[in-house]
Amino acid sequence: MKNDLRIAAVVVTYNRKELLKECLQALLNQTRPLDEIIVIDNASTDGTDQMIYSEFPAVTYVRLPENIGGSGGFHEGMKLAYEKGYDWIWIMDDDAIAKEDSVEKLLSFIAGYKDQGKIIGFWSQIVDSENGCKLSNEKTEPLDSATFVGFAVSARLIKMVGLPRRDFFIYYDDVEYCLRIRHAGGIILRAPDSIVFHKDWAHQSQIKRKFMCWTIKTPKIPRWKFYYLSRNDILRGFAIKDKLKGVIRSFKLLGKVLFTQPQAAGFVALGIFHGILGISGKRIDPSKVK
Repeated sequence: MKNDLRIAAVVVTYNRKELLKECLQALLNQTRPLDEIIVIDNASTDGTDQMIYSEFPAVTYVRLPENIGGSGGFHEGMKLAYEKGYDWIWIMDDDAIAKEDSVEKLLSFIAGYKDQGKIIGFWSQIVDSENGCKLSNEKTEPLDSATFVGFAVSARLIKMVGLPRRDFFIYYDDVEYCLRIRHAGGIILRAPDSIVFHKDWAHQSQIKRKFMCWTIKTPKIPRWKFYYLSRNDILRGFAIKDKLKGVIRSFKLLGKVLFTQPQAAGFVALGIFHGILGISGKRIDPSKVK
């Protein structure tokens, strides 16, 4: 593989300008400079636009007319980078802090991979920002899935499997995309020396994993998010059996919520109902939920 690969970073943000500032500074400090940094702003109201224009003029800034969620943001950002002809697109949330040689190590790992005939996604090694502890395991065999933090996809992969589903709004868009990659015969590998600190990892881990355990605990998140958690866990499945598993998990979530956060139970129930019917899109507007 050529060493002159063109790579763009896509960062999706919403009302977290201080975290975004750290993220962008880390991307600009890479030992192997990115060819472009694209920020997709979900109509932030905290002055993100002024901060970008004044402090990061080299960054490509796209402010969306409305909040279309993380899923919509990644869809739009990857689409733009793909249309610009980049070989690789490295995507992340606004709370991701890349180590200074992360891009260099990522491209080196990509170039050294021998089976270039496969459609592949490469996932940087995610670590805890506070103590540097590696939180995602380092197995070298193909992974089942990856999160949209430090995930690199090629133009060829996008051509084969398309873009993330923008109609998920938030949650499970990364899982569904990875399932699509595997369904198409592709694989997902970890680039272990490409380090990305995920400042919000503990919170995300709680949301995406702990709430499915047999404990009564549920994630401490705004109640509207439970709608997308339950709905998209069903929608992400390809086969009927996978969708049924999603229904079962969502009903377990409903049981927990009834005990711990009863005010969110209606959102879970509606999510289950819409998931079974296959209804997607932005059905709950966060700005309209008190």
